Amino acid sequence: MFLTSLRLSGAAAVAALALGLGSAATAATLDISYFDRSQTGAARAALAAFQSGADGAGGPNKKVAEVRTETFEGYQAWNGATGAADPGATKVGGFSSLGGHGTGHSAVNGGTKLQVRSDDPFVWGRYNTSGVDGAWLDSNDTHGMRWDVAGLPKFNAIAFLLTDAADVGAVLSIKAGDTLFSHTIGAQGRLANGAIQLVRILLPEAVGGVTVELRNNRLNDGFGIDGATVARIAPVPLPPAALLLISGAAGLVGLRRRRSRAA
Repeated sequence: MFLTSLRLSGAAAVAALALGLGSAATAATLDISYFDRSQTGAARAALAAFQSGADGAGGPNKKVAEVRTETFEGYQAWNGATGAADPGATKVGGFSSLGGHGTGHSAVNGGTKLQVRSDDPFVWGRYNTSGVDGAWLDSNDTHGMRWDVAGLPKFNAIAFLLTDAADVGAVLSIKAGDTLFSHTIGAQGRLANGAIQLVRILLPEAVGGVTVELRNNRLNDGFGIDGATVARIAPVPLPPAALLLISGAAGLVGLRRRRSRAA
């Protein structure tokens, strides 16, 4: 069952986005759609709609270019002895832990770094959201993730699928640049084990880099991300006929106003 969607602008955030992106009135926006663990297909389709510009954030009167997506399938998943940790040169930038030492049952490899995982997909509630088998990036029970989006063509849109957040009592906040969004995941109580959120962040203008942080206020409430996407969204130019129609309508409005004044 599709649950809900929240959209918050930088005007409702704790701080304005300090990236040369303008005032709070034109700052970043955060949009979160919630799904339960039986809706992996629906969550994946929602991410695909964002990537194509077919959803409410990107279109239908928008076009999406320079789409880059990281699914972590190209990294060695933890096999009990080795595996990729804190991947720093992915298709969409670098990922690192926000610190802390995870000691929960799901922590691996010392519990100090992010870990690429491909475990039995429903043991801990985190799993690959592009299918039952495959990899994702796990917080490994630390305080969360830092995603440095850089080294890419200019972008103004970020999206990813988040799994299993805030099901043990933590509250997860999202920060983009200097904007700490006022909405927090889990603030109203624990979420269901294995729940999915599609997180979308839209910036007011294209930039060459930004840092996104997913911050847990406590250890040992792990979460995973997958389908990390960076893109540039732009309006689709109207065809000449549509422009003529708009200018004609504007002219009629002006004519009616002049007649009203004369009367």
